[in-house]
Amino acid sequence: MRYRHETASFRGNDAVCLVEASLACRVCLSSEVEWSLSAEPWDSRVTCRCMRCGDQRDVSLTDDQAMRLSLDPQLA
Repeated sequence: MRYRHETASFRGNDAVCLVEASLACRVCLSSEVEWSLSAEPWDSRVTCRCMRCGDQRDVSLTDDQAMRLSLDPQLA
């Protein structure tokens, strides 16, 4: 299992499908991803783990992105 870090590629007001695509697995392209949000002042990130291949990565978030993930019930 590799562990990587990247930057999220969705905007805070993007459609749910674009947010989900941004968090999808980069190795096997699966959308079956379990994620955990860590929103701290000056350091927000989401840890994503693919349920299919087990790949795991940290994704840095802007404040808008972190707020979107924490408040949107469609993404929970």
